[in-house]
Amino acid sequence: MKYSVRHETEFTYDAPVFASQHVLRLKPRHLPSTQILRHHKLDFSIPGTEVFEQTDYFGNTVHELRLQARHESLAIHSICDVEVSARDEILLELSPRWPDVVDMLRVPAQLEHWEASQFVFPSSHVDPEAAADMARDLAQEHMTVLRLASELTAYIYREFTYQGGVTDIYTPVSQVIAHRQGVCQDFAHVAIACLRHLGLAARYVSGYILSELGTRPTLVGAEASHAWISVYCPEFGWVDFDPTNNQMTSDQHIVLSWGRDYTDVAPSRGSLLGGGQQTIHVDVRVRPTS
Repeated sequence: MKYSVRHETEFTYDAPVFASQHVLRLKPRHLPSTQILRHHKLDFSIPGTEVFEQTDYFGNTVHELRLQARHESLAIHSICDVEVSARDEILLELSPRWPDVVDMLRVPAQLEHWEASQFVFPSSHVDPEAAADMARDLAQEHMTVLRLASELTAYIYREFTYQGGVTDIYTPVSQVIAHRQGVCQDFAHVAIACLRHLGLAARYVSGYILSELGTRPTLVGAEASHAWISVYCPEFGWVDFDPTNNQMTSDQHIVLSWGRDYTDVAPSRGSLLGGGQQTIHVDVRVRPTS
């Protein structure tokens, strides 16, 4: 599938900003086998904005903006064309048993296992102990690693309610599990916490999903940044699951960035001199192209 993506972020402030610095992760990754980035550009509402591009530890593209001009609002437009291919079908039962994968990650014998093992540990927004009971209830010794990930995905979809406005990025995994509601980033953090509690490698993926198919929305989480998880499986590499929509990711999912949790992949963050309170409006449009 070929897509045109437009991601608009507008900041408005109740007092003048005299200088600001922003860090953006809005450029989709180029993944040779499944995702080809054809074009990407950033536009800004304030002329003279300085932009510096670099690559972070996880291989994500980062843009740093520096503004010295006085302003009371800032609009950032990220525009791209990307082509996504569906991954070959994976038979979940052909993956190794999850306890065997844990053993591989505990004593890595290959570089690939070493690289994956960094995603086994707690991180800023993921406390594996908070998901201990949930993980133990779901994990059966005979399950393959991908079957376990699929069952976990289905459980979150079935038992948790997608509800905006009841959590924020600082809401801990324990609270999301207790209240059984939240949004895609919450569900991703819960799933990752469960998998890491068991000793498996799981990472957080940010991206987009198709906004419309005809006149109807397709998947939950469209028209905003979306989040899902990726699980390491020695037989197949990293395999992505979307707990919000109860599925393995498809050619409707566009990958922006990945990391340990939301902290590593936030689409935008920054610091201001002045500004007072700020309001943020985000609009994402993903459209298929011919």
